[in-house]
Amino acid sequence: MRPKETKMTLTKTTQFVAIIISAILTVSLLSGSLICFAGNDDEVFDGAALETVIAPDAFEENAYGLRGFAASPDGKRLFLGYLHGPYGDEAHISVHDAGTFEKITEFAPAVDPDIPVDKGNYYAKGLAVDNRGFLFVGVTHADTGYCSIYCYDNYYQEIGHIVEELGEITGINGVAVHRSGDRILLYALTCYHVDTIRCYDVTDPTNMKLYDGFGEGGVVDYYELTESERDPGYVAVDVDGNVYITCLLKDNGPAKGSHVLKLSPDGKTIAARAAINEAYGICTAGDYLFVSTYNGADSKVLVLNRSDLSEVASMSSGDQENPLTSIAYGGQYLFVADQGYEQIDDSGRVLRSDKALNITRDPKETEKVDPGEYEVPPTAVPTQEPEDNGRSVLKHPNYPLIVTVAICAVAVITAAVIIILKCKKKTKD
Repeated sequence: MRPKETKMTLTKTTQFVAIIISAILTVSLLSGSLICFAGNDDEVFDGAALETVIAPDAFEENAYGLRGFAASPDGKRLFLGYLHGPYGDEAHISVHDAGTFEKITEFAPAVDPDIPVDKGNYYAKGLAVDNRGFLFVGVTHADTGYCSIYCYDNYYQEIGHIVEELGEITGINGVAVHRSGDRILLYALTCYHVDTIRCYDVTDPTNMKLYDGFGEGGVVDYYELTESERDPGYVAVDVDGNVYITCLLKDNGPAKGSHVLKLSPDGKTIAARAAINEAYGICTAGDYLFVSTYNGADSKVLVLNRSDLSEVASMSSGDQENPLTSIAYGGQYLFVADQGYEQIDDSGRVLRSDKALNITRDPKETEKVDPGEYEVPPTAVPTQEPEDNGRSVLKHPNYPLIVTVAICAVAVITAAVIIILKCKKKTKD
């Protein structure tokens, strides 16, 4: 019986060793996969938080509902897009210096004269800046079937625009730009009654058109892709052309978003997904995807690894009260818009990571592209007025001085003549 017992003991030992080896291999494989998907710069997010850098005076800004937001790739300019003017007036886009946070200028997107909508009926919800420094503005014309995209150069002058009439009430939420070889592509999410992901070739901003290399003729039907009847939110594109969107895939619970989806460059396949409560604004830089949540006082920014959408870190501010909206990365900092509570006396604010996030980036992400013939500097203000031979002396800038000198000269000459005449009279007498 002893040999049999020995055999059984050896069998149990072998099984035990096999289990241990399997466990070690499993842990090793899992560790390997985690290392494989780890970003290059995970440590830069340690201890990072958000701090307020721009808090506009509501009555000076004269607009509210900070929904659209973008930063230039070089991190020098910030663009704030408001939904509403305070008294039904048109809202506008404010431009700020990202270093000093001083406001540089503001302008309102034009409305194509062929669109039968009221001038104040647009929301600049989607903003994006390409490597030429051109600003693209996705405009929602509420309660109409029109959606439009406008392009502005570095002097904030309109270069071109495209308008589509999609038959039913349409809006644009997020837009994003991507440099693909010699092309510059713009992605836009439409919402309300026409839910699509659209891709335009905007290499020539005077002739923007749908890009055939994406979806079907430049359009992906959002319902066919996701089977969701809820509006898509915002969009980002990485250096490889992968497309990321925030969206609501369930009817109950979140108000704005429930998931982040990673799509193939052609937009036809969902490559990965992550469940995130109130996922809304989104942008990408290096190995990372940044997602803001539209969740009131609990709003925060999640840092995801863009390869598999696993969570790396989160950032928040200590005084959050209102939802966070659009988000942008530029100049080694992360910026995010706080829309405020959407009332006339609150223009929202802009928050920034409280330290530089030195993320390793592909040079194509930030490489400056020559704007070429599409950028025309504004006409210089002449330093001197043109000659006007018929111009009256009354228009001379020194007219008051001229009059005073003339009166004094006349008085002196008159006095001199009188004195001379009196002297001559005395001589005769």
